[in-house]
Amino acid sequence: MKQKFYQANKDSGAATILSTTEVKASRSVQPPETIGVRVQFQDAKGTKQMRVLVVIGLILLAQFFWWFADSDHMGYAPLYWALTFSLCYKMLRMLHEWYHYVHVQEPILPAVPPTAPPRKVDMLTTACPGEPHAMIIATLESLVAVRYPHTTYLCDEGNNPELKAVCERLGVVHVTRTVKKNAKAGNINNALQQATGEFCVVLDPDHQVTPDFLDQVMPYFEDDTVGYVQVVQAYGNQKESFVALGAAEQTYHFYGPLMMGMNSYNTVQSIGANCTFRRKALDGIGGHAPGLTEDMHTAMLLHAAGWKSIYAPVVVSRGLVPSSLGAFYMQQLKWARGTFDLLTHVYPRLFRNFTWRQKLHYFTLPLYFFSGVVALIDIVVPVASLLLLEFPWHLSLPEFAVHMLPVTTVGLLIRYNAQQWLREQHEPGLHLAGGFLRIATWWVYTLGLIYTFFNVKVPYIPTPKEGHVKNEWPLSSLNLLLAVVCIGAATYSMQVPGIRGPYTKLMATLALMNAAILLVAVVMAQHKLLNQLRQFLWTTPPLFSFKKWVDNRLVAGGGLITGQLRRGSVAFAMGLAILHTLATAGFVLVQWREQVGISDDYIWAHTGSGGLRTGVVASGNPLPLPIAPAAASVGSGLIVWGKSPKASSQVVSLEIASGATARLPVAAIEEINQRGDIPMLTWHATEGSTGNPSFQRQVIRLLKHENQLLLRPIIQAPNAHAYRAAWQALVKGYRATGDTTAVWVWTSPRPDSIASYFPGSANVTWVASDCGANSSGDACYIPFREQVAAQIEMQSKPILLFVPQAQSAASAQWARHYGSRYPEVKAVVFAAGQAQAANAGSRQARIPAPPSP
Repeated sequence: MKQKFYQANKDSGAATILSTTEVKASRSVQPPETIGVRVQFQDAKGTKQMRVLVVIGLILLAQFFWWFADSDHMGYAPLYWALTFSLCYKMLRMLHEWYHYVHVQEPILPAVPPTAPPRKVDMLTTACPGEPHAMIIATLESLVAVRYPHTTYLCDEGNNPELKAVCERLGVVHVTRTVKKNAKAGNINNALQQATGEFCVVLDPDHQVTPDFLDQVMPYFEDDTVGYVQVVQAYGNQKESFVALGAAEQTYHFYGPLMMGMNSYNTVQSIGANCTFRRKALDGIGGHAPGLTEDMHTAMLLHAAGWKSIYAPVVVSRGLVPSSLGAFYMQQLKWARGTFDLLTHVYPRLFRNFTWRQKLHYFTLPLYFFSGVVALIDIVVPVASLLLLEFPWHLSLPEFAVHMLPVTTVGLLIRYNAQQWLREQHEPGLHLAGGFLRIATWWVYTLGLIYTFFNVKVPYIPTPKEGHVKNEWPLSSLNLLLAVVCIGAATYSMQVPGIRGPYTKLMATLALMNAAILLVAVVMAQHKLLNQLRQFLWTTPPLFSFKKWVDNRLVAGGGLITGQLRRGSVAFAMGLAILHTLATAGFVLVQWREQVGISDDYIWAHTGSGGLRTGVVASGNPLPLPIAPAAASVGSGLIVWGKSPKASSQVVSLEIASGATARLPVAAIEEINQRGDIPMLTWHATEGSTGNPSFQRQVIRLLKHENQLLLRPIIQAPNAHAYRAAWQALVKGYRATGDTTAVWVWTSPRPDSIASYFPGSANVTWVASDCGANSSGDACYIPFREQVAAQIEMQSKPILLFVPQAQSAASAQWARHYGSRYPEVKAVVFAAGQAQAANAGSRQARIPAPPSP
């Protein structure tokens, strides 16, 4: 007795379950438990090598995430989590592929006794109004030509007289119905009520089969636990358009290594075409299940009932792939809506009846269509980063490349090796058209997800099969607009002064790459334009000759390169993994030694980490230290830093003159270091005196011998461009000597225009805000802070803040005020108190001790 326990919403095609009792009833017809003939499998050639590659890939992937999972890498939280989600999704997709690659298997065709009578088989195809009659007739003729005994049925939704006459001529059973419900599934089930075969083959009307179709399939049913057998779905119109090529390329991997891997896990997917069912199994679940993705729905029910599925990787039919963007979008929207509906409504109800591998399979398979949301994230994040002047990740780009490139390289190598299991010779390649088309379909996949959330109805409409020779600008307009936005954001980032750092350039590059991909996808859908361009290029003799030469070279060298690369894959991947492991170990060792051997003062001076420190500005110059009189004050003479509760040392800033007679206060600096404190040198220089060789040699000598030294040059220049060039030249000159320990403290000569004068993130360690001459530190610093917040390159820099409040008993309270209100401020310098100013003229040879905290 047939148990029809699923029904469909006639408008949306979305499947819903009636009751748990009826679900249990579906298991009344189960595979037999007796042991008879069982289909055996063998590993495909190259599987062992693939397993080694996947192990290497897993090691590299684990190393990458071990490095990446660091809270210090977090930038602007919304963008950080969006981009991290996108990265994790791609990694999970890659793991899903590897999961199938390590068990790629081919079924061994069971032997059938020569005296065994043929099974009774029905072959069914459908016809809907509007589909080309020539296409349907060609399919019927191919079905009639199949050698294995069978009965052919045409399930004609339109009851077309012409098709009915063709059926009479070919000996095909013509079936129609008056009550039309449940779309394709209902049409097939209506014909199955009349069909009497033990087995049935379901074919789409655009698929023409080879005469040996059933010869390649029926022996598998000698195993009486097999519920259905699926064969390859190949296509013959890939060259009709770039859309057709892209649509076909998206299926090559699925019908190759992925479906072959499903043989190992009993998760072979039933496809709407070329699938042969055991009627006992199909009737046990109530026939073909309805829905927008009736094939996947039917497979879920059969697997839940305990039936086995087989994938025979043979090409015994060839169909048509959508050749226009409109047809492709229509097909993908239907699939996205249907699979998401199965995931949210059917999967939970059948979960208990699946094996754990089937549970994993039917959860992950629909998530392919979630790639639309991920593609949108990939497009939006660079644009948002450039417009908001926020960066999602704060990490070293070279270090990111060191960890990411090995994973990417081995991932590509694994995917390349998997192409040995593609089913036809023309299928291997880069599959760029398929990738571009998938990204361009982001909004269709996203729409399918939104429709699922809000239960928006999508009608079941057969995918149009006829070609398209017109341009499809309207359907491409959204991607075209998005490409313009990406280009605009990148252009904007290059025009705004002060934000053209490495991270900005990276985001701009990503935005331009996204724009290029979207524009290529737009052009792919302009069929008339491409045909005209193709006609022009290939009818021009020099260009046509060049094309033939390139094709010949590729054919001649392709096999040699392919063989060598495949044979050397494991050795290359192992060498790369070893090098990466050694590099990672080196990074860890260096970081451990830095954490163990470097003082807190060093870390604080280079990063600002270690707590807020306070200080005081004292007037006058320390005498009789051997330095020349200072130039005009810029608001900070001698700075004596007091210890905060989290600080372990003090910092003393000495202001000196620059020029031909400049001399460093070596004795004072040595005394400061002997006390365990940190000296900071502040000197004035014009544009032309920044490279004083004598002064530079003295500083370099100190950097080599002293524990720590902060450098705060005050440069005078006629304009912002000259100022930046002078600062950069100064820093470059010091680094050219091989020293990289100097800490550069930058004070903008124009507090109202810091973006114009900022010399670049690589040339600055600290950013100083001099509010010492203002009546209110807050009033001075707030506009300065707003400028810093608008500059991506400055956001990671610690701030040194000079404030007008005098050193007093309330200094600690003021420090807490600034530190809590402005967390980026890591040092607060107070103005000199009256007692300190009075004592300034009576100092002796040694630097006075800083005040008690």
